[in-house]
Amino acid sequence: MRIFISVDIEGVAGVTHRDHTKLEGIEYETARRWMTEEANAAIEGAMAAGATEIVVADSHGHLRNLLPDLLHPDALLVRGSPRALCMMEGLDDSFAGAFLIGYHARAGDARGILAHTFLGISVYGVRLNGVEVGESGLNAAIAAHFGVPIALVTGDDALAAEIEALLPWSERVITKWALSTYAAKNLSPKHAQQRIRVAAQRAVARLAAMQPYPLTKPLQLEVDFMRPVQAQLAADIPGVEWIAGRTVRYTTSDMLELTRVWRVMLNLSMNERFV
Repeated sequence: MRIFISVDIEGVAGVTHRDHTKLEGIEYETARRWMTEEANAAIEGAMAAGATEIVVADSHGHLRNLLPDLLHPDALLVRGSPRALCMMEGLDDSFAGAFLIGYHARAGDARGILAHTFLGISVYGVRLNGVEVGESGLNAAIAAHFGVPIALVTGDDALAAEIEALLPWSERVITKWALSTYAAKNLSPKHAQQRIRVAAQRAVARLAAMQPYPLTKPLQLEVDFMRPVQAQLAADIPGVEWIAGRTVRYTTSDMLELTRVWRVMLNLSMNERFV
């Protein structure tokens, strides 16, 4: 039985500030160790429940955060970029379930710790078939393309509420309780890791009760950018409609095609100053 694990950093216990998430941050090295330890806890729990192969995708920022020397030796690590499926690279229909570890609330959540959707500098909000989604929702939709359910999600309580509405069957672990964008009441790293280990084991045992994210075709992605010029650039992609102001829309029947177009939108939005 194969389990896929996508690991971000903002939802990891103890992480509350950009100093934890950026290469130049004075606490980044400590945070990436916490991130690796939470990944290991998820791996250990899955293996205890019968998983025979684990693929872990490093899914934060530049996609080179997890410490290979400290990662569980039996896990395969997807590291580096670019990647066609970004945070979900390595996933296919051979997996029984997927975990989202260290995730965060979507852009626009006023309370979630370090809340954003892929690019905080350019993305104001995202809707998939009219439903507000963040990274967890979009990645759950990619998993659903392959028929794979999201079995476990970990992060702050704002994310847990988001997942309860979106994927109510998934196991959830709250690693901290948000007080503001940069403040939280945190579990200790060791306590969070223990909760993740137990929940991962329970999630694998409950896979028969899990469902893939419901995808209704055609798929319609609407993106609200921070600035109208970013929407204007995105509308240069064939098939992307500039609705008004900072909003664009893309419609397709293929989630992987939608993901490719979404990546191009993000890349264009990062480079608007060079156009």
